[in-house]
Amino acid sequence: MDKPRCRKCLLENMEDQQALLRSIEELIEALPEEKRTPEEERQRRLRLCRECDALNSGTCGLCGCFVELRVAKNWLHCPKIPPCW
Repeated sequence: MDKPRCRKCLLENMEDQQALLRSIEELIEALPEEKRTPEEERQRRLRLCRECDALNSGTCGLCGCFVELRVAKNWLHCPKIPPCW
């Protein structure tokens, strides 16, 4: 069975997944350094997300966020196990 499509993602408005990735990377780069998650912690968070059954094409099935953007923001946390990071 296919995973349900996240209504918040608006992926149909993106030309392709590479354009989406570039947009997310640009948003992360625009974050002030003091608001970015340190690289080691960001990688740890991404590992947790990759293991989660709520991950759906780069978005969180629980909150609808783009996972790579959420883990890059040091003030955000996983909705499944707050405040795990």
